[in-house]
Amino acid sequence: MIKTTGIGLWIQAARPWTLGVAVSPILMGTIIAHTDGGIRWPAAIAALLGGILIQIGTNLANDYFDFKKGADTATRTGPQRVTQAGLIAPETVRNGFILCFSLAFLIGIYLVYVGGWPIVMIGLAALLLGVIYTGGPFPLAYHGLAELPAFLFFGPIASATTTYVQIDTWSSASIIAGASAGFFSMALLSINNLRDYQEDRQVGKQTLVALFGRDFGVYEYGLSIIAATLAPLTLIFLAPEHALVGLTSITVFMAFYAVRITATYQQPQELLAVLKMTAKLQALFTMVFSITWVI
Repeated sequence: MIKTTGIGLWIQAARPWTLGVAVSPILMGTIIAHTDGGIRWPAAIAALLGGILIQIGTNLANDYFDFKKGADTATRTGPQRVTQAGLIAPETVRNGFILCFSLAFLIGIYLVYVGGWPIVMIGLAALLLGVIYTGGPFPLAYHGLAELPAFLFFGPIASATTTYVQIDTWSSASIIAGASAGFFSMALLSINNLRDYQEDRQVGKQTLVALFGRDFGVYEYGLSIIAATLAPLTLIFLAPEHALVGLTSITVFMAFYAVRITATYQQPQELLAVLKMTAKLQALFTMVFSITWVI
């Protein structure tokens, strides 16, 4: 029986611990705009709200489509999914992601007004990928194709577009900063897939980790999280006037600790701690990046 819904259930369904992947590149793109021409606050806020809505919409769509496809079962190791658990009706979750994507589309109209036609293609692609990540006749996550769009749209594209709608030019520094965010997105995706790969194999969900096994997942996570923390070192040479931003890479030591846990885990539940650790590391990374960029 479907239980009565409430704000707490919708917060759970939105998966707030994942919102950093949307917020981080937009904040870094905005801080770069601040020093390269000035923040255009309406555009910055619109980009932030649009990114958050797309992330929440993607999470709700993932919850809905995984349930409909039978990928979420009672034996699931990861955080509870509201549709599979019977906490919110599937049709209600579906309406939720439609609403999120619709609101993001409306915000996108303003960003198109500010940034012109390049934003049209980027915005429509982001909305489409939010749906076909787990939905449609060829869901990307079910065919080992999720990593590249996760890297691009929660990384360089998000950051560079955020800077562009504020200063009217594409910034190479913003692309590099966005690459860090993109690698964090890949790290979070890979740790989720590593945790669930045995269950995914049973239901036919062919993530890269499900296809290639545990060792691949450990290496994918390790390379992603280390690349995320070390990418700012390139900005020492690309933007020497902001050389202090290289200090952000000191977070690599926290990344090494997370990789060690990942490489030696015995039970999938242990990776839930790595998931939270990675999300916190991205938040810390973004804060340090922002402070050192403007000093």
